[in-house]
Amino acid sequence: MEKLDENRFKNTSMTRIILFVVNFLVIVFMSIVSSNTIGLICENTMAREFIEKIKSVPTVAWKMPVFSMLLLFILSLSVITRERFFKKDQLKLYLFCIFDILLCIGIMFYLNMDYKGILLIAIANIVTYIDGRKRKSIFILVIIIIYITLDYNILSIRINMFNINDYVQYYTSMQRLYIFSIKNILNSINEIIFILFMVQVIQSEKDENEKISDLYIKLYKSSEELEVINIQLQDYARKSQETAKIKERNRLAREIHDTIGHTLTGIAIGLEACIELSEFDISKMKIQMTKISELARSGLLDVRRSMNELRPDSLERFSLIAAISKLSEDINECTNTKVKIEIKGQVNKMGADEEEIVYRIVQEGITNAVRHGAASEIIITLQFSENKLEINIKDDGIGSDEITKGFGLKHIEERVDMLGGEVNFGGDCAGGFIISALLPIRREIKND
Repeated sequence: MEKLDENRFKNTSMTRIILFVVNFLVIVFMSIVSSNTIGLICENTMAREFIEKIKSVPTVAWKMPVFSMLLLFILSLSVITRERFFKKDQLKLYLFCIFDILLCIGIMFYLNMDYKGILLIAIANIVTYIDGRKRKSIFILVIIIIYITLDYNILSIRINMFNINDYVQYYTSMQRLYIFSIKNILNSINEIIFILFMVQVIQSEKDENEKISDLYIKLYKSSEELEVINIQLQDYARKSQETAKIKERNRLAREIHDTIGHTLTGIAIGLEACIELSEFDISKMKIQMTKISELARSGLLDVRRSMNELRPDSLERFSLIAAISKLSEDINECTNTKVKIEIKGQVNKMGADEEEIVYRIVQEGITNAVRHGAASEIIITLQFSENKLEINIKDDGIGSDEITKGFGLKHIEERVDMLGGEVNFGGDCAGGFIISALLPIRREIKND
């Protein structure tokens, strides 16, 4: 709105300047006529006749232009002052407008109430600087009352006043015609300029209303668009929540499958070994049973932990390599399957999610080799290089001509895909089974 007000001041400032210029010319013209007439009367020795005809003694010739010009200059100075310093102070603008009215009355007084066009400047200032229809109406009503009452024809009924018509009588008919024509032309120009000013004000108000209307339409459209976007965001949030739930269910299923599957596989193979030992070595069977019991307890703890934090307990207590070593030791102790671990390259420091995925891949690879491949030996190779890790899990089990991806292999693929890596499965009847995974590592390389 402040910008619109600035535009209103700029659009009408030139018109008001022209209005001041025209009123200046009117004052100059009336001053020239009065002073020239007095000189003419003195030259023709008609002073006695002039004094006998007039109702009152006219103002001293030099006072009319001097005081009128001085008051007009003060009026223009007050406009410049409020334009620069008090444009936003409504109380001071009210006082300035009252001051304008008093100055205009003063100018009219020195012009013998014979010219009222000066009041149009006061009206222009009121329209420009006063906000609010009611306040503007009050000021304009006051000026209208002044315009009607302070008229020469009305005041001269009760008060003896001097009029410019008394001067014009001492000119020839042609000269009188020129004088009245110039006076009427200046009055008409003054009124036309004021009309143009009011047209500019009305057009400016219309433009402001159109801009406000356009802004309202844009805001209304924006609010509708925001409402649609808000509905879409709510729908997206609901779908994202459902997707997150599904992912969490799948992750929970993978974690429980890996933990329980690995533990139960170790227990099953260990119990088979116990059955064989029961026939010829009871003491070894008891040792084996003790190890199986420890494995069962460890698996139970992992299941409980999976339900709480879904991070292997071994990783909480050990580093990745130590946790994988503990995993292999459990199998080596509880089953006849031997797990060998080979570490190549400089061990990289990885994030918690990366370590967990590597641990689960190795865990699932061992479980599959023991449960489905009946492997007697499993070789796990971790090849570390800059910003990547290659995992190879090879066993000497029964292998497979055709690979059917079960729950475990699908989980390995999902985990590798979460890190943006690649995984391949291979095997045949003679050469066992191989799991090869290539994982990118996000973290900086550090010694473990």
